[in-house]
Amino acid sequence: MIGFLLIGILIVVSTCQSILTRFYSTSYPGREDLSSPIFTVVSGFVLVIVTFCLAGFRFEASSQTLIIGLVNALALVLYNTSMLKASANGPYSVTVVFMIAGGIVIPAIVSAFFGDDLNWVKIISILVVLVSVYLISYKDGENYKNKKLFFIACAGLFVGNGVYGSLIDVHFRLTTSADMTSSPEREEVLIITYLGAALISAVMLIVKTRKDLHALTVQSKKSLGFLIAASVVIAAAVNLVVYTIGFVDTTILYTFDNSCVFLLSVLFSCIVFKEKLTRLNVIGCVTLCVALVSMSLSPQIAAYVASLF
Repeated sequence: MIGFLLIGILIVVSTCQSILTRFYSTSYPGREDLSSPIFTVVSGFVLVIVTFCLAGFRFEASSQTLIIGLVNALALVLYNTSMLKASANGPYSVTVVFMIAGGIVIPAIVSAFFGDDLNWVKIISILVVLVSVYLISYKDGENYKNKKLFFIACAGLFVGNGVYGSLIDVHFRLTTSADMTSSPEREEVLIITYLGAALISAVMLIVKTRKDLHALTVQSKKSLGFLIAASVVIAAAVNLVVYTIGFVDTTILYTFDNSCVFLLSVLFSCIVFKEKLTRLNVIGCVTLCVALVSMSLSPQIAAYVASLF
């Protein structure tokens, strides 16, 4: 029960993160290609500060944690860079499917490798979730600007999001305490991951704007406010993910987190930004909800079907 309660809280926090990030993007007054990298740098440093405070100003990382954190930093940079490239070169519906697929499929495979149950109900539910995400996000008139670059970026998005989530899980499994609910270095791995990603992104920004460094300081009061607010919420969401891993099946955690946040963000856009849902989008919302219910009840469904034969 506590696991699903934590997932519920995480979904609310992550949805707030998604909404604040969108508000930041729409209010950012500078160059469009700098919006995402600047966000990565600022949110990364804010997360490091918040996490360091949550750790009681303690930092004791083993070599294992250091390696996992550095690899995860590269995965995070790959994810952010690929998202930017994919969004600029192809349809949003396909982009978001690759993003969510990576965040669900790769961690599910890793989870199964460690012996967690990945039954046929979960597999079917995941497939239905991905089809539903495509149906929800599909809009008429979508096209490709550079198809080859788009699918390369989508592959990077899939790998980056999947490796990031998997390594968080792997680190927990390798460093977990005897009661299987806490990891003694969970704050350290987050600090290394996000500090590394922020530094790499900062170097990339400086290289990109070496002839116009002033472009890095362009912010309005509104965009700066959303940037700081989103960064603090991200820090809360990421730390909550690491805490929740100790209480729930990671396949269920990542499936619910990725898909529910996407669904709630879409519904929020309908209410606030007056975006209209087509019949296809509504069907996707319904099938997504059905898939999530079947995912949460997968042991009972699998057992019931097995009893019929």
